[in-house]
Amino acid sequence: MLSKGDDYPIHQTPDPIAFAGTDRNFYDRYFFNGYTIDGNVFFAAALGVYPHLNIMDAGFAVRIGGRQYNLHASRHLHMERMDTQVGPIRVDVVEPLNVLRIVVDDNEHGISADITITGRHAPIEEPRTTRRNGPRIVQDITRMTQLGRWSGWIKAGGQTITLDEATTPGTRDRSWGVRHVGIRDPQVPVVTQEFQVWWVWLPAHFEDRVLHFFVNEDGDGKVWNLGAMMVRDGGAVEHLHHAKLEMEFAPGSRFPAKAAVTAQDESGGEYRIDINPQARFFLSGIGYMNPDWSHGLNKGPLAVGYDEMDSDTPHGSRTEHPQAFATLKMTTPDGSDLSGQGCFESIVIGRHTPSGFTSMFDVP
Repeated sequence: MLSKGDDYPIHQTPDPIAFAGTDRNFYDRYFFNGYTIDGNVFFAAALGVYPHLNIMDAGFAVRIGGRQYNLHASRHLHMERMDTQVGPIRVDVVEPLNVLRIVVDDNEHGISADITITGRHAPIEEPRTTRRNGPRIVQDITRMTQLGRWSGWIKAGGQTITLDEATTPGTRDRSWGVRHVGIRDPQVPVVTQEFQVWWVWLPAHFEDRVLHFFVNEDGDGKVWNLGAMMVRDGGAVEHLHHAKLEMEFAPGSRFPAKAAVTAQDESGGEYRIDINPQARFFLSGIGYMNPDWSHGLNKGPLAVGYDEMDSDTPHGSRTEHPQAFATLKMTTPDGSDLSGQGCFESIVIGRHTPSGFTSMFDVP
């Protein structure tokens, strides 16, 4: 089947663009977030394509103060991957690798937007991440991440928020590859690896540079995916080394209360980034781990939904994957202190012995 994408020189296999390998869990996704530097507003959007499921879905959500407003949308793909609009939500690539626009048309739920992100640096290509459970691929993905600045407006909760590049930083990424999408496989492989997730993601803005840090650990605290990069304005990517994360949790929860990252530059000089997570934003608002709007579910030819939640909602099925607005202090190798703002994302599910977690959702 030919589609609009076939008129662009972007083929990766002898097949038309409508076909993407053989793994039913193949996906291709846009992700965006942004926040005002005072932390009062935090928003995020996602649009995902699942070629083997023939589904495209999207979400747009914004937290104003302590209230989060979530718009969900899903439609049948019809094997046409170049039409990046799902119901009222649309993503436009204005200038590849630099400028993207999100439009949320007026709708009955009172949440709409017209916002544009402009990259602060060239996108960072993260190392390909591959993870298996016995014979089966659990994750095999490539991601590029770019920090940028937002302009435009958002309407939600009866309020209109104007975004200005000087006061609204954020992040966008593109990831593609294989990880679970849609409904669960009715016959999973014989278990050879416990189900456990430990993930921290920290893209952060400082006055003259950006920082990007991420880490996965297994239940014993062994790191299996790690990256720490810095990009000074107008400069190239600098890879930091020997990066380590220290994290404490709020009492009776799996929500981080504070954290610190240490890393070294090429000459062995040490950076320390102290992280103060504040109001939470729940990614279930744009489909992540949402039991009703999980990525890739078949909701019919077109479906649009809406819900609201509070940022102080306890840990549960819709809140186990948060991002938090965070203020940061970076101490550089020469002893200087830099202040910044960022997004502190975490998923902590299952055993993690160094933190005292012994089962799926227990707290010490």
